[in-house]
Amino acid sequence: MLLAPDRPRPVRTAARSALDRRGFLTAGVLAGVAAAAGCSPAGPGGEPAAGGRTVEHPLGTAVVPEAPQRIVSLDSNGGLQVGLELGVPLIASETLQGTAPVPPYLPAPAAGFTPLGFNQLNLEQLVAMGPDLIIGNTQRVEEHYDRLAAIAPTVAYENAGRGAVWQDAVRTIGDVFGAGAEIDRRLAAYAERVDRVRSAHAEVIDRYTVALLRFTTDELRIVRGQVFGSAVLADAGMTRPPSTDLASPQQTYVPIGDETVGVLADADVLLYFLGGGGLVDEADTTFERYTAGGLWEQLPAVRAGRVAQVDPLAWWDGYSVSAGLACLDELERVLGGLPR
Repeated sequence: MLLAPDRPRPVRTAARSALDRRGFLTAGVLAGVAAAAGCSPAGPGGEPAAGGRTVEHPLGTAVVPEAPQRIVSLDSNGGLQVGLELGVPLIASETLQGTAPVPPYLPAPAAGFTPLGFNQLNLEQLVAMGPDLIIGNTQRVEEHYDRLAAIAPTVAYENAGRGAVWQDAVRTIGDVFGAGAEIDRRLAAYAERVDRVRSAHAEVIDRYTVALLRFTTDELRIVRGQVFGSAVLADAGMTRPPSTDLASPQQTYVPIGDETVGVLADADVLLYFLGGGGLVDEADTTFERYTAGGLWEQLPAVRAGRVAQVDPLAWWDGYSVSAGLACLDELERVLGGLPR
């Protein structure tokens, strides 16, 4: 066996309840901040600042500073990752659940950076930080957009959960940060790397179908659609087997039950990872449960030794050029070990 090294996640009920209880307090805090500044709380998009840029986004319009100096990201994917690889002044961000809050393929955050945890929005904390720009994917921002926009200009962007192509989302984030030219350069370097992989391994890519699997806290899923790792496979020209098909292209996974593992028999190669996102706990137990049974051992890819583990920090949690290059590194190692 080769061994290398959705649906949008719901907000936890407890976290949502805690946030609702803080709503009245937050309103008072915002009013106090505005009073101290001699004005009423800013409406969505904040007060226009000298030299600001007007940015339209899925939830409205924001007036963004030309060179923001105190940026907060409300998601651990694009906002955090693009911010770190571009070196923008990111003072705080949502971080990943698990042992690696910030993926190792990214530059480390600067001194004074505040990790906000995974899916733990705290409006009072944001007020105290005094950001001049807040960014996050639509799922993280939309419920509290008006309150966030009263703290600082707030920009939302669409990601894989809404069917967005990851390169488009990353380019949008780079533009918001005022680094459009640099992000275009990085995306061009990624495209060149993709071309080299496709050229070097054309025979293998044309020969084998590949399924990308995720073992979560309680089930096995075929990853598909615009989820980052699935999109990288498509970029590299890999063919997906029919078992990945669903009626809607917006659906990001196909659930596999304990007794329906045989559906994976149409895949020549299986790439898998454990956990990712908010479904990290006990993913290894799920893996053991599914792979210990006879159905797994009977799969053609397993019998032929065409199975490889990959890193969830890149294939699931990734949303940046750095993550794409990390996925291509692992994919090349797998392709290089397959028979021509």
